[in-house]
Amino acid sequence: MTDYTTADYEMLLRRLEENRDEKYRVFNESLIPGTEGTYGVRAPVLRALSKELLRGDWRGYLALAQDTSHEERLLQGLVIAAARCELPEKLAYLRAFLPKINNWAVCDMVSSTFHWKEDQLPAVWDFLTPYLSSPAPYEVRFAVVQLMEYFHGGPWIDRTLAAYRSVKHEDYYVSMALAWGLSVCFVYQREKTLALLEAQAFAPEVHNKAIQKCRESRRVSAEDKVYLGRLRV
Repeated sequence: MTDYTTADYEMLLRRLEENRDEKYRVFNESLIPGTEGTYGVRAPVLRALSKELLRGDWRGYLALAQDTSHEERLLQGLVIAAARCELPEKLAYLRAFLPKINNWAVCDMVSSTFHWKEDQLPAVWDFLTPYLSSPAPYEVRFAVVQLMEYFHGGPWIDRTLAAYRSVKHEDYYVSMALAWGLSVCFVYQREKTLALLEAQAFAPEVHNKAIQKCRESRRVSAEDKVYLGRLRV
């Protein structure tokens, strides 16, 4: 392993430029409102680059990494998510990274790259849940999505649903994450989630979108889809 240098980072930027896809850039920016400064590099290329970085001095890379483009933010997040290190170090890197998330795509792609071990979940829960009350919408969304992906199991579902009910941020992308999370919880923990939908425990935009996502899911029965349709407000 060699120390990562400024020259290495400049080479990385050249590789991003070489993999630029203009049509994909325009399409991608149309899906991510407010995002500029993108190369249009596709996700498989970014994941391959992150794996290369992880085989070298990934800590040195993170020390030099910049936030001047969408892809640079994504690469940082992917490296942090997949880095092999002790949990406190990973969480420290994640804490520094979260304020850099500026759109749903960075949030969701990075979130899905983490693979927490069972014995890490209590510490990860304690790390994530304060972000549910953050004023920054994508910090809230990241926590919501992480709870959806890793805390929908039996031991956690009551705490996850209660945590979702505690979220007060009204940003569109937070509301959509809550709806997405509820639809996943419905698949894994039908009775507990259905009770909240029947009680209209969430804001109408979250409630109705959650029902829509459940009705679009192949893992929800036809009978449940009909019943859920009657619960829309």
